[in-house]
Amino acid sequence: MTCTQTQEKLARGEALDDLERDHALACADCGILVALASTLDALDPGVPAGFADRVMARITAEAGGSAPEPPRPPRWYEGRWAGALLTAAAALVALLNAAKFFISVLLPVGSFGGAP
Repeated sequence: MTCTQTQEKLARGEALDDLERDHALACADCGILVALASTLDALDPGVPAGFADRVMARITAEAGGSAPEPPRPPRWYEGRWAGALLTAAAALVALLNAAKFFISVLLPVGSFGGAP
């Protein structure tokens, strides 16, 4: 029996068998975890009877008396047109940069009357 197996069983809330209980008594780390788990179990008051029914009844009562929340307007970048517009702008910038490059390469400065 290893500490990991014993501690995992304790964390899941499973009961320890005799071998694991002996290990927990002999091992300081596992003994601390057993003591902590026992303390937490002793402090747990449990859920009162009918608690879930009362909560659900209150939620139903509150939901029936209030108006539904209005939908929020979509943000500018959530629309379909925003993606298309940004793509078109990026394509235009790329096209202008390519045109500038080709003009600077294909039209040498000398063709406008400069020295060869």
